[in-house]
Amino acid sequence: MKVSFEELDGKVVFRISEFDSKYESVLKMCYYENDGRGYVKVYPQNAKYMDKIKKRYSENAKLMFDQLGYFAPVPWEQALTEFCRKAQGTDIDWWLTGSCAACIRGIKMNPHDVDIMVDSRCIDEITEVFSDCLIEPIIDTNGWLTKDFGVIFLHARIDIASDPQEILDIPEPVDCGPYARQNLETVKWNGYEIKVPPLELQLNVNRRRERLDRVKLIEEFMNK
Repeated sequence: MKVSFEELDGKVVFRISEFDSKYESVLKMCYYENDGRGYVKVYPQNAKYMDKIKKRYSENAKLMFDQLGYFAPVPWEQALTEFCRKAQGTDIDWWLTGSCAACIRGIKMNPHDVDIMVDSRCIDEITEVFSDCLIEPIIDTNGWLTKDFGVIFLHARIDIASDPQEILDIPEPVDCGPYARQNLETVKWNGYEIKVPPLELQLNVNRRRERLDRVKLIEEFMNK
């Protein structure tokens, strides 16, 4: 796998090329676009800490994609613990969603990353606190499903998204939408108090995605 960067018209192109075909589905899952010469993502050249981000991306992109494809172990517990440690004592308003939110309740799943939701007012602070860990800049999505999106790599991939849009909760509330944000619960895990969505919402989203194995695990846990 070759990692390279190109600068053009105030943008930086992150390019992945010369990769094994097994990575193609992973790159598509991460919303990389195929331009005929590889898979790319484009970011503003003036994004804060861009030089640091490019260096971390060069050093960790392959490992990140290996973990996302389950080609390598995913130390999500280590990643989440370190995130909690660094966020503790700051004003970062955050909550955990995705499969890790089920895992910290005691439901055994196999996350390939950590999904963190934040208040958009905290983007500047989280960028500062995690400046050495950013692998993709946290930037405005200009109308995607969340206001901002970016990626930290801290032992494992940590997705950072802010202010989920109402469309996420159509036709029913999911574990990362506005309804979840307004109805968070607190789970104690490894000495930290972590806000998570109600388990019913995780059941909804896994039914919607037809992840029947996860549906079964959640239902069994809820029926204990």
